Amino acid sequence: MKKGILATLLCVAVMGVSLGAFAGCGGKSEAITVSGSSSVTPLMEVLAAEYEKTHDVRITVNMSSSGAGISDTQNGLNDFGMSSRALKTDETGITGVTLCMDGIALVVGKDCAVENVAKADVKALFENGTSIPNTTITAGIGRDASSGTRSAFDELMGIENGYHQSVATLAETGNVIEAIQGTVNSLGYISYGSLSAAVKAVTLDGIACNYDNIIGGTYALQRPFVIVLKDGKTLSRAAQGFYDYIMSDAAQEIITREGYISIK
Repeated sequence: MKKGILATLLCVAVMGVSLGAFAGCGGKSEAITVSGSSSVTPLMEVLAAEYEKTHDVRITVNMSSSGAGISDTQNGLNDFGMSSRALKTDETGITGVTLCMDGIALVVGKDCAVENVAKADVKALFENGTSIPNTTITAGIGRDASSGTRSAFDELMGIENGYHQSVATLAETGNVIEAIQGTVNSLGYISYGSLSAAVKAVTLDGIACNYDNIIGGTYALQRPFVIVLKDGKTLSRAAQGFYDYIMSDAAQEIITREGYISIK
């Protein structure tokens, strides 16, 4: 066989191996990054997984806090952010779009006998460290300062001067659930959509944190889940497609199925 022909065949063979290896990698062609609220993250992960089934994208959902998601968006570190509260007037250069509504559930350990608490007593627990009268509740468990859930909770409860030193402040929703489990003397707050059998929700002034009371406006602790967009930034084709999907009727059906309150 002539050397030229042999060289050509070898080259084709190498190219075939290289192309086959590349094709076998199975990598997604486009990447999307979403970051922020630990309360919104579980829902966003469900929506991302559903979208990836039919689209050639890789969606990374980075769980942190509402504050971090907002600052990430302002600094161009994500495609869009997640916040579990409405944006503040001093958070500039960004726009918030409501994804769905959520309640803030007051939770205790499963074995705790408490079924109902008064708003004034919960406020005193977090502000002053005052035990809730005629109950075993002596300690509050809240979120850290960057949390959107905390910001919404504090605003709705009328807490203006921070928490008493006895109140534990934790970084994520899961941390609060873990801390509440197995206790009978602590009360915390988490997203309504994050409620599980691990903890027990109590009523607030006799009103339960449930779908009907949130959508009807009778439950006092409710807030929006917000998608945060950078002003003047054009989303990539892939990110725009995912954003359009999470705002669609199909996604709102999933949102409802996951226990959150649809805006449609």
